[in-house]
Amino acid sequence: MPRLLYTYLATQVLAPFYASLLILTSVLFLSRLIPILDIILDYGIELGDFMRLFAYFTPKLLLFALPMSSMMGVIIGATRLTNDNETMVLKSSGISIYMMLPPIVAIALCTSLITGFFSIHLIPAGNQAKAKLLFQLAKEKVDRSLHEKKFSESLGDIVLYTDKRNPQTQQWEGVYVADLRDRQNPVTIIAKTGTITTDANKARLALFLNDGSLHRSHNKVDQTIRFKHYVLGVPVKVPEKNPLAKAGRPNMTQAELLQGAEQLGRHTPKGAALLIEFHKRLALPVSCFILTILGFPLGLLAAPRQKAIGIPLGLLIFILYYALLTAGQSFSESLVMPAGLAMWMPNVVFGLFTMLLIRSVARETYTVFLEKVFDMGHTVASKLSWRPRGTR
Repeated sequence: MPRLLYTYLATQVLAPFYASLLILTSVLFLSRLIPILDIILDYGIELGDFMRLFAYFTPKLLLFALPMSSMMGVIIGATRLTNDNETMVLKSSGISIYMMLPPIVAIALCTSLITGFFSIHLIPAGNQAKAKLLFQLAKEKVDRSLHEKKFSESLGDIVLYTDKRNPQTQQWEGVYVADLRDRQNPVTIIAKTGTITTDANKARLALFLNDGSLHRSHNKVDQTIRFKHYVLGVPVKVPEKNPLAKAGRPNMTQAELLQGAEQLGRHTPKGAALLIEFHKRLALPVSCFILTILGFPLGLLAAPRQKAIGIPLGLLIFILYYALLTAGQSFSESLVMPAGLAMWMPNVVFGLFTMLLIRSVARETYTVFLEKVFDMGHTVASKLSWRPRGTR
């Protein structure tokens, strides 16, 4: 009997969970895609690189999509069971709310472990890979636009010209560079050979020039400098809000975050920022576990031919959790509250609320606080005109 019951409950939850996950991931991906459309069009990203970009984005998207989808899947599944009177039948058969929890706990554990793996390992790796891909695409754009005996303006205010290009080594011969970034003092560089490389850590391209001379005019004084080797750094222009351009904390591993916090000082703004990132990566997977289990008693609050309050309450709770997390982050960045306490406090609050709600739903007795929460849910449901399946 338990195995059959657990399988049935799991199937009722997994179907809406997968649907919610697909929808949320698609919406979040589109929201992330819009800021970098200019880069995609400018760099001429092909399908293979686009799929790589999507793969690098996915862990970050799932860090938010998984907890919400898991919670919504449980709420929708439990709401359907209650609306179809199946919960009442199970209770009359001697099956308590606590006996229905194991499959929900199993789903919550799986989603939280996946979220933790994304948060701790895949997201930093994905951020680093995104940066490398971006600068590789920038280099490829320059390579594609640079033709023998033709001027290229693919680097903005830096004009390139080469007499000859070796397709095997990608080395240029007879290189001419006009650096017009400072219009008042332009620089002209002539070199025998040259190559271009990417430096993702410094967010720039680097032109390596050999055996040449640099010519510039400053305060009506002409200067000529001969060199054996010369490196010209070219910053890559990326929109400030572009997620591909973010570096620093998101790219660091847990060990690097702790080490950096110790070096900068735990009670300094920069050190606190690193500790916030460290604890946040650990706290979010735990929140996934808590919110998923919380969805079960929320779904059981539904009743036949009444407005379901589980889904609007779940959305409010999800928003409230991230509001508390953001507030805690602000307090910690201002050195008002320790980073660990600030990042873990929302989990403690909602963990206690989850235990209280499960106990109250199992006993069908509610405190004044819970009654006010339910009234809030009914108010939101009325404004949204939310009705469960089968009502008129």
